Amino acid sequence: MNRWMKMALVGALGGALVGCDGGGGGGNDAGTAPGTDAGEQPGTDGGGMPGTDGGGAGCGGWTHPADCPAEGVTVRGEICESMTWSCPLYLLDDRVWVVNGAVLTIDAGTEILGEAGAEGGSGLLVARGSRLEANGTAAAPIVFTSGNVEGARVTGDWAGVALLGSATTNDGSCVNDGNPATPECDAPGYLEDRIEGVEVADPRGRYGGTDDASSCGTLRYVRIEFAGAELSPDNELNGLTLGGCGSGTVLSHIQIHRGKDDAIEFFGGTASVDHLVLSGYGDDGFDCDEGWRGNVQFMIIHQYPGLGDNAIECDNLGSNEFAMPRTTPNVANFTIVGPGTTEGRVAVIREGMAGTFVNGIITSFRRPPDLRAAQVDLTTMWPSVLRWEHSYFFDLGGWEDESAAENDDDMGFDEQAAFEDAARNNRFDVNPMIGSASITAPNYRPGVALTGTTPSFGTTTATYAGAIPMTGDDWTAGWTAYPMN
Repeated sequence: MNRWMKMALVGALGGALVGCDGGGGGGNDAGTAPGTDAGEQPGTDGGGMPGTDGGGAGCGGWTHPADCPAEGVTVRGEICESMTWSCPLYLLDDRVWVVNGAVLTIDAGTEILGEAGAEGGSGLLVARGSRLEANGTAAAPIVFTSGNVEGARVTGDWAGVALLGSATTNDGSCVNDGNPATPECDAPGYLEDRIEGVEVADPRGRYGGTDDASSCGTLRYVRIEFAGAELSPDNELNGLTLGGCGSGTVLSHIQIHRGKDDAIEFFGGTASVDHLVLSGYGDDGFDCDEGWRGNVQFMIIHQYPGLGDNAIECDNLGSNEFAMPRTTPNVANFTIVGPGTTEGRVAVIREGMAGTFVNGIITSFRRPPDLRAAQVDLTTMWPSVLRWEHSYFFDLGGWEDESAAENDDDMGFDEQAAFEDAARNNRFDVNPMIGSASITAPNYRPGVALTGTTPSFGTTTATYAGAIPMTGDDWTAGWTAYPMN
């Protein structure tokens, strides 16, 4: 029995399920401007413009009930007009799309359950031009989790959260090409891609545009748990997916826990994130590609034994490692805790990606970082546009021997020499003495003071290594959680 069914036994269902079924059928047309097709704003084409992707003709839109039923509010289909979720509990009965430029606001302390086992995955997906404004607090975080009862929840129970925007990306199809005679996507054209698992013909799954300052909304003090269900065969959704989100997007104090696929992935765009906890993921912890250019400060990645692949996996573009805009993250003040020296890899950085990593603590992995390239010359990128510095590596397995041709995945680049170069100020002989690597009650504070450097962005006073200093505020306290199931 899932949690929702259990609660329904003690409360009367009814009045909570209103609106269309997401497939564009007829019925309630609330939220539609007079004289327009349902799901469209006046003057738009219902999904083709980079500013607003609507739900298609026929969407009447789900409407919020007047009260808060004791058993919670069931949500299904499309949200076509702006609204606020202020009830204590909501259930995503299937894929719920926010479309048509609508803004969904979620109040602090709200819990959102994804229906476990829903065909095609239940989740919350925000189409390009719409926004999600989810502002929790340390005392009252917003929690997205499985609809199964505690003790029966597993990774992949539901799909996750996706935000799609209109910032630039380096992959996809060219829209409105200014000069089709050239191989480039010429102005005013832009590249547009789509989230894997969403049907090709569905305009709601598209992202990309020309507005790097745009916003997909706000996530502040938010937890996302037990996500990663498949949207289509072999296409799981990440815990949090961001496609083409611009720098106006606010992402702060977010935990993504026990997802089946990647914890978080940025596909292009310029959104930044701070105070991020990624724990117990099934594939990669932090993933970025398609020309993402954002900042990350104060990040914890905890890869559990028997789970996960790489703590970090970031690419530029496999088909063209020189593609622009180039994936170029700036990462500062991070702690990466691994499963032990028999499994896991710290990072895979590949396919022409640039970026800067400073003030890190990395401990307990089988493999150190691996840089890979088939087209770009890494010796010309390191350390001018790609570097990892002022970090502490401890309890790692050895560097891989890539001297044989069949093992050479970087055209002869020597990672060990690069990372151990004294000019990079990395240390491999200092035990950071992390408080606890427990998977249910961790303590990520180091037991020794570890000097770093001044970050080039964000909190520039954080001149220490790691996400949390040896003394001072533990920003994870009070709002994070590490349930097994």
